[in-house]
Amino acid sequence: MLSACGAQPVAQITPAPSPSPVASPTAGMTLDEEVGAVMMVGFEGPLTDSVIADWTTHQYGGLLIVNLNHNGAGASDISAVISRLRAVDRHRLIAATDQEGGGVCIAVSTVPCDAMPVGESATTAMATALKSIGFDLDLGPVSDVCSGTASIMWGRCYGTDPAAVSPAIGAVVDGVHAAGLLSAAKHFPGHGDTSVSSETRLPRIDESLATIRSRDLPPFAAAIGHGTDFVLLGHLFYPALDPHRSADLSPATTELLRQELGFKGAILSDDMEMGAITNSTPAPEAAVEYLIAGGDMVMIAHHLDVAGRTFDAIKAAVESGRLPRSRLDEAVAALTALRPTRQAPA
Repeated sequence: MLSACGAQPVAQITPAPSPSPVASPTAGMTLDEEVGAVMMVGFEGPLTDSVIADWTTHQYGGLLIVNLNHNGAGASDISAVISRLRAVDRHRLIAATDQEGGGVCIAVSTVPCDAMPVGESATTAMATALKSIGFDLDLGPVSDVCSGTASIMWGRCYGTDPAAVSPAIGAVVDGVHAAGLLSAAKHFPGHGDTSVSSETRLPRIDESLATIRSRDLPPFAAAIGHGTDFVLLGHLFYPALDPHRSADLSPATTELLRQELGFKGAILSDDMEMGAITNSTPAPEAAVEYLIAGGDMVMIAHHLDVAGRTFDAIKAAVESGRLPRSRLDEAVAALTALRPTRQAPA
């Protein structure tokens, strides 16, 4: 089995450096419960008894609700889905949605969607509406620096100048936290310098590490300085960072995020069902590589059968020793420790 870029055997991947120690709350959790805890899962259609039964079995730690899945027609429907699945989880369930404002917005009339929020106050209004439905996590802010109007992120980013984007990102994180929600800065290490969508194929960004550091990293540093809870990794190929693997499957990315930027929160993947991954690597295998590389939560956005196979692959990797149980413990501990708190910029 080859990695996402098709150049290096999986066997050569070694676990990423561990983050700073976190008091482990995993005592008493079974292996199955820990595997479920590190997965954020979405499903298509309304909630059914079979979905509830599947959820009860796998005990997923994250629930993703997005428009494409058509889980409900309004706020009350979505709220019912969240509460019913939360009731069958024996441990924490983080309910999340892609809420950026503007073009990426949950189709619920009670949530402001006219434009991307600018500033803390507008963000808090948007995030408060999400909180009232039952969400815990807003998958934002988009922290990418767009290279121009040809960027695939144009209309979703806060500009082309990292000096201007960075304070905008800090204000959005503060606004999300003021509403009592968790935030997720995305798409690390930067999705703004490509016209390719990772929904269909893997974007390649041929920039130097110096350019990555000066252009792409400052907004993520701002998000981290304001206490962002998650950083979401993009499906992106940066040869300067790792010439063999996509950034989200590379320990080099985790090291950059943990050691250079000092991030101590939880690392979330983008959807492992995207073409950027599945064109070369099945989602279950990619999920294992991602966790070995230092990720904490794996996203499977649309299909419960894929989520089930991913669950089995992660469990098998732990049982074989390929994915150390200690690495799984770290991931669960990082997720359990998350609390939406305001943090003064460093």
